[in-house]
Amino acid sequence: MPTKTAKRPRRKAKQERSRETVQALLEAAARVLERHGYAKATTNRIAEAAGASVGTLYEYFANKEEVYDALIQQEFDALVAAIRSEDLDLEAPIQDTLSRVLKLAMGAMRRGPDFIRSLEQVPGAVFRRRLADARRSVIAFMRQLLEAHHQELRVTDLDLAAFIAVSAAEGIGSNVSADLFGDRLAEEIAMLLTRYLTAETHGR
Repeated sequence: MPTKTAKRPRRKAKQERSRETVQALLEAAARVLERHGYAKATTNRIAEAAGASVGTLYEYFANKEEVYDALIQQEFDALVAAIRSEDLDLEAPIQDTLSRVLKLAMGAMRRGPDFIRSLEQVPGAVFRRRLADARRSVIAFMRQLLEAHHQELRVTDLDLAAFIAVSAAEGIGSNVSADLFGDRLAEEIAMLLTRYLTAETHGR
């Protein structure tokens, strides 16, 4: 079994061929995780699934923990980039804007919700740390979106509202089955959030 050398410098995937190799290893790691689970996702199995030697894998990653850390980072980077990449029509009603953002986010999760849940198998704080970083970025984006639509809103504490909106969407997404994951779900969540953000209160 190769010795773990986490502190040894790894090659940086600067050239196109190197980037392709790293991407092939990450795609293979995702397939192995889905098929076998984290406990059986050995570096040998990942390398074999990528059509590479285990020596090639160790040129870029010290161990399988580093492979999955990179995969988790890639997944959350893609999610954050997706919702920020489009020029949203801020003149549109907020429900339409929220629906668009949610569809972009779901589109970035190309392997679906089951895969994101499978990443939670990675031990330690790796998944939670990357998720927390992504959540902060998404909440900040939501805060900006709410500010742009502030005239439509009944809520006044936009920091709290952004946190609640993102947490609600994340909570639904973390429990949804693959067959419900898609545009219809995005539209329903957008309607739910719009009701919270804009509905008139009654009584006290």
